Amino acid sequence: MKHDIFFDGNVKEYSWTIRTGEKLAEQIRAHPPAYLSGGKLDVKATEESKFIALHIGIYWGLGVYIIKDNDQVNVMCDSKMVYETFTKGKKSDNQIINDKIHFINQLTDHRKLKMKFQLINTKENLSTRHLFAKGKDTAGRNSFSYV
Repeated sequence: MKHDIFFDGNVKEYSWTIRTGEKLAEQIRAHPPAYLSGGKLDVKATEESKFIALHIGIYWGLGVYIIKDNDQVNVMCDSKMVYETFTKGKKSDNQIINDKIHFINQLTDHRKLKMKFQLINTKENLSTRHLFAKGKDTAGRNSFSYV
């Protein structure tokens, strides 16, 4: 099966949208306080948040059985840095980003996902709107309707 995953984030929240055919699964989460991760996830940059959103979006999609082993996942990147990290092997000196790259690669290899990365315009990112919906929940904040 084919899926498109859109993702975005800022220093406070991150969101992801998985599109399968006409169906959308949209989620948003707040970054937990840094002390809960022993200081490892003290998010200070948007790019860090985007990598977190991609990792958690894939992990969540597998966990609620939207994405299954051997599926094709089209990763819709509105960040050139994220895109080039996966398509050109660009390196980072950021520990959060490196950890997320490791976990994404581990997940996709283990589940034999066929990953295709596409660079898109920010206006095409279906997840961005969730970060700017002041006071309104435009995406799920839990997985209750999926389990």
